[in-house]
Amino acid sequence: MSSTFRIDYVEAALLTLLNTNLAAAYGSPVNIDSLGEDDFDENGQLVLQPPSVRVRFVADAYNTLRDSRRLTYQTQPEFDLLCFESSLRSKADERKQTLVLVASVIDQLAGARLNMEDSYKSMPITIIDVRLVETEQGPVDQLFSIRISVEGLAQFSGVNAQLP
Repeated sequence: MSSTFRIDYVEAALLTLLNTNLAAAYGSPVNIDSLGEDDFDENGQLVLQPPSVRVRFVADAYNTLRDSRRLTYQTQPEFDLLCFESSLRSKADERKQTLVLVASVIDQLAGARLNMEDSYKSMPITIIDVRLVETEQGPVDQLFSIRISVEGLAQFSGVNAQLP
């Protein structure tokens, strides 16, 4: 039997955590979702309605445990959380407001354990870094990415693991 620590389940739990807590922490509603095709215009440019947080899966590392059949792994899926806020005052104020949103998101993530299916909880979220988002035109001064990892135990059913 496979564990519920699949990448799509981890992302869903992450979205649930943010949708449940971020608006109150930030002080206003925040548009939180997975990064999808609706977030891009016809030219492929990212277009977000502020304030926004978009979750994007980046990578996963699997470390084998003491399982000779290689069915049990310690896994660490990584996600980028793209944060964008706006301000009509100036680009500098827009950047500042985005950093306030970033700080609110980090505060919700630091040390949080994701509630997975079957009452399984992840290890505490690890914040890896925060950086400007880079595009083909260079860095976007009002769009920041928070990179996190979520560690947990992944077990697979072993349909291909036949013992001799």
